Amino acid sequence: MTGPSARKPAAPPGAVDLIATIAERGTDLRLTVQPGQVVAVLGANGAGKSTPLSLLSGLLHPDTGRITLDGQVLVDTTAGVWVPPHRRKVVLLAQQALLFPHLTAAANVAFGPRSRGAGRRAAQQAADTWLAAVDATEFADRKPAQLSGGQAQRVAIARALAADPALLLLDEPMAALDVAVAPALRHLLRRVLRDTRRTALLVTHDLIAGISDGRHLVTDDGTRIAGLFDPACRTGDPVVAVFRPSAVAVHLTEPTGSPRNHLPVTITELEPRGEIVRVHTAPFPGAGGLLADVTVAAAADLELQPGDRVFAAVKATEITIYPGLGVTDTTAS
Repeated sequence: MTGPSARKPAAPPGAVDLIATIAERGTDLRLTVQPGQVVAVLGANGAGKSTPLSLLSGLLHPDTGRITLDGQVLVDTTAGVWVPPHRRKVVLLAQQALLFPHLTAAANVAFGPRSRGAGRRAAQQAADTWLAAVDATEFADRKPAQLSGGQAQRVAIARALAADPALLLLDEPMAALDVAVAPALRHLLRRVLRDTRRTALLVTHDLIAGISDGRHLVTDDGTRIAGLFDPACRTGDPVVAVFRPSAVAVHLTEPTGSPRNHLPVTITELEPRGEIVRVHTAPFPGAGGLLADVTVAAAADLELQPGDRVFAAVKATEITIYPGLGVTDTTAS
């Protein structure tokens, strides 16, 4: 049969279908994302969490595979199809802002609309709107070299949203933001993803897996983790707890009289990162190890060393607990 009635219906906006192998990395990946879903990619350092983002954005070529977005074939190794990154309707927001160094903040944000054919005035209006949304209007005329890391990342978030992508890839974009700024931007991203039903993949560190008892996440060894439950969680179902390294405090002895979650862990590595030290811990039941960001002064005062047994403390309000099987849809959080 030929003609319109024989054509396959167009995929809804934001639908992702990915099958890929990468021999060098030992990767055999299959991923399907429905329109409007936000899929959390969880795992420890070196687990390959960023691989699907690199494949979808066009930064990585699979040895074999096929990738489609909204029914458009982005990659098909058998047919020799390869759509370049700038034509994929995909935006990657990474830990580094990666702003154009020769453009002002406003011009960086206006770049996406201009690339889609918007006029100068419309692109400028979009830039003004998104810079205001991330509280970065005062940086509009500054170039990246004049911005702090947190300021640059706010501009990068505005640039990503102004580009109006069909698929938004988030590779821990809040890692460079200070505690005062990150919550507001997380709220902004959740609101935008919910209101626009935009499809997104989110890479994150620090998770703990277990079963929901209705009030806590319970790990295999019986440890109970308190947090803010996603409405999709059901009692008795597998769940995962997600939180940022900056939300973790390190103590030499178990804290008392505190509402925090206290987890006994063993330090495996101390990683200097400018004004902070990232503390890596060994795996324990339900987790592949945790990360904690502490100040250099705190690390020195505690005399932290690899091999030390310490307590990782996280407030329940800093932890979000999501369903642990299938697609993790975080738009309701």
